[in-house]
Amino acid sequence: MEREIINFNGQYEVFRNNIDNLEVRIIETEDLTEQNRIVEIQNVYSTLDVKMRLAFGIREIRLNNDFVSDKEDDLKLCHLLYYKLADLWFAYDTYLKFYKIVAGADKNNVDWIDANVHNNYASTDAIILARNSANGSFQNLYNNNQKRRNFIEYLMHCKTNASPSQKRRIDQIIIKIQQQIFIFTNSEILTISYAVRNNFVHNGETTVVPDNFGYKNKSHLLKVLYSYLAITLLVSSNITFSRI
Repeated sequence: MEREIINFNGQYEVFRNNIDNLEVRIIETEDLTEQNRIVEIQNVYSTLDVKMRLAFGIREIRLNNDFVSDKEDDLKLCHLLYYKLADLWFAYDTYLKFYKIVAGADKNNVDWIDANVHNNYASTDAIILARNSANGSFQNLYNNNQKRRNFIEYLMHCKTNASPSQKRRIDQIIIKIQQQIFIFTNSEILTISYAVRNNFVHNGETTVVPDNFGYKNKSHLLKVLYSYLAITLLVSSNITFSRI
């Protein structure tokens, strides 16, 4: 799945090479204070690496049929993508810690990417292409009134236990869908990803709950969000690494 995402292979290779580069930096650094700083960065980067590879590495979920029957096709894909997106968001949380250690400043979890101060992230060719690809998929997935209504109902469900700021962001997305404007910003795509992830991790969402947005719809949405987040996370990690 990941190898089919545009720009994934190149960005992932850079990400993995950074690990070796850190080892070289530690060996070549003579100043003890600087060496300790790089070791601290290495520790959090290693955690990011492990969490990211866990998300990328899950390719099948095997079930014990004594308790639950096997899932097939879109239902099976939906089940898999829930776990992959959740694990990738855990990696994304670690990226934010990595950024704080490197830059000495915080990033909020979704709005940061469209801020002018971080334009060097959003303006990269890989993230521009990932965003355009996601928006094209949204346009195709929700190309009639009924599909748009179903998506809006699902997003309304996502608001149930959301924070006030997350609710405001979702409301803005819903307005765009109502107006058939599928030109979401990076932060809006992250907002949807965060909402779906939170529903699964914290609010009891499953492949069949809630039933107002079936598992086939969910699997298509999850694939779009996962692909976008994978590229955004890799590119952001690589850019932040270049600041060390």
